[in-house]
Amino acid sequence: MYRVGSGTRVLLACAATAGLLVGCGNAPDTKAPDIQTLPSPIAVPLPSPSTTTTTPPAPTGKPKPAGAQPGRRSVQPGNAGAVPVVGAGPGFRAIGGDEFNGGALDTKKWGLYDSVGGFGNGLRRPSAISQSAGSLAITATGETSGGMADSFGQTYGRWEFRARTDHGRGLGSAILLWPDSEKLIDGEIDIAEVPAEQRDKAHFVLHSGEGGDTIVGGNMPGDFSQWHTFAVDWLPDRITWYVDGRARFTVTDKSRIPDTPMHLTIQLDRGPVKDWMPAPDATTPAKVRLQVDWVRVYSWAGAPASTKTPAPTKSATKTPTKPDRD
Repeated sequence: MYRVGSGTRVLLACAATAGLLVGCGNAPDTKAPDIQTLPSPIAVPLPSPSTTTTTPPAPTGKPKPAGAQPGRRSVQPGNAGAVPVVGAGPGFRAIGGDEFNGGALDTKKWGLYDSVGGFGNGLRRPSAISQSAGSLAITATGETSGGMADSFGQTYGRWEFRARTDHGRGLGSAILLWPDSEKLIDGEIDIAEVPAEQRDKAHFVLHSGEGGDTIVGGNMPGDFSQWHTFAVDWLPDRITWYVDGRARFTVTDKSRIPDTPMHLTIQLDRGPVKDWMPAPDATTPAKVRLQVDWVRVYSWAGAPASTKTPAPTKSATKTPTKPDRD
């Protein structure tokens, strides 16, 4: 998925590059243990020790201790794609995130979208975003949904979060890294995209090149209406995608790996988008939620300190001048 323009916070249709994009129904997948991938010389699907996907338990609603990292196992950053891991290993340092424990969202940390919706469909409004019982919710009702961006960006690191999405035709969740520059040529790392109404597949997509049109990625089946943990390690020589603590997909072509600061965004977007997500219809529930239990952000020891800069948020309310590329 794409966003374009300075602070527009608008995703553009994957259909613009329909012949290339993973998961849009235009290219056959090949199967590997625990993952489906688009054949590519620069994408390496990683084997998994079993074909069983473990779903973490649902949140209890009780406050979570800040920085808690249950079940961590170590892994050297340079070998992040070589073995399954839970949590960050040596070389990573916890620097931020949000446990969503407070009575209201921290709007100094998160910039809330107030604009035309993703793909030019509907509206994004701050009123769609709430926080309670230790989790964040973006709730779509009618024409209105929402999105938000972390106010902190960095080059390289690790991002982890735990999320689920209600069933609902025509609404899809997208949690991704977006460049602080707001320029597509600086890349985009889509960590968890779940567009299908049954939430039966999660997608990882890496965009690079002019206009973000050079694409590689993977997807895996599962029930993503249930809680799952996602993570990405972004390093100079590889990007590795994890679901429920297992390495699922890695990209090692350095020419495709972004090298400028990026920040996390959390979005619930509305269709239609050709070959990706239909429009809502009479079967769509009156309310559809994307919920996030927590977010954790780590810096990487090898990253230049000068690249850790605040992500732009003040321009998030601008109306897009180019909401769709079709």
